[in-house]
Amino acid sequence: MSDENTKDDSLQPSWAAHELFALALTLVLAVWVVSKYGKESRPVSLTTERDEARAAKRAELAAADADALNNFATVDAERKFYRLPIVNAMSATVAKMNAESGDFHNNLVARSESAAGLAVATNDTDLSDPKLISEGKTLWQTKICFTCHQVDPAIPAPAGLALGAPKFIGDFWGKEREVHKGLGGPIEKVSMDESYFIESVRKPMDKVVKGALAPMPPTVPINDEELMALLAYVKSLSKKEEE
Repeated sequence: MSDENTKDDSLQPSWAAHELFALALTLVLAVWVVSKYGKESRPVSLTTERDEARAAKRAELAAADADALNNFATVDAERKFYRLPIVNAMSATVAKMNAESGDFHNNLVARSESAAGLAVATNDTDLSDPKLISEGKTLWQTKICFTCHQVDPAIPAPAGLALGAPKFIGDFWGKEREVHKGLGGPIEKVSMDESYFIESVRKPMDKVVKGALAPMPPTVPINDEELMALLAYVKSLSKKEEE
């Protein structure tokens, strides 16, 4: 009896065989579904869409730039602002420069300084005014300029010694000094005058004194009146050396 039951069990498929068959059937079904519907349900690449949109925008901007550079247009009719093609504008500028070289140059410099925030009216300011010089001396302390720039031979400027900052001692006003165009840039010569002083305060990174290890720190808040007072004070420090 037991031998017959054993023989019958051996002829029946095992659970493992059933599981393998089910797995194979599932795989075949999955392959069929993917092959039939996979391409239809595949999402469109977002990267491709973005690239195409950016390329179209760049082409649009390039066309707008070309139009602005090469065609006449009205910018502001009420204020009578008009746009010229770049070739016409350059030709007119050169012609005006040749006809009015001196005035044209001065006007161009003034407009450039104004746009860069460097223009400060010094012509009407009496830099020798004792009151203005006194105000500048006070600002020299409150704006902590003294920590880097030595103005008294007997009192060193600690930070200035370490950083190689320029000193304002002796006969220095109007004298030439060598500066780097930008930190570590090429050397050029400048005159220590009102324009250079104002530029050094407003845009300290543009010209760095030769030998200085670092430029001035970012500009502290300072208005035009304070700048004039500091200018008057520094200029007053320049003393001609005794013969």
